[in-house]
Amino acid sequence: MNDRSRREWEKLRIEGKSHFVIKSGVLRWGLSTAILYTLYLHLLENGWTLSGNIISKAVLAFILFPIGGYFWGIWVWSWQEKKYRQSSE
Repeated sequence: MNDRSRREWEKLRIEGKSHFVIKSGVLRWGLSTAILYTLYLHLLENGWTLSGNIISKAVLAFILFPIGGYFWGIWVWSWQEKKYRQSSE
């Protein structure tokens, strides 16, 4: 971990693990992936038209991807903490 990455991680660490997991995992990764996934499926099935039932797919995506984002956030936190501790040695 270089000095710049270390300083950035130290700022994130101050906010805490829960804040990081919710903000980076659930909100950033989970919601953005749900939006992209829903749009992608809609375009595959319906092209650029507004027809089709997008609601059921969107509801499922907006439930599942934030849950996945929670676990992704925990994994990233653990990975970054490991790198941070190794760079401290």
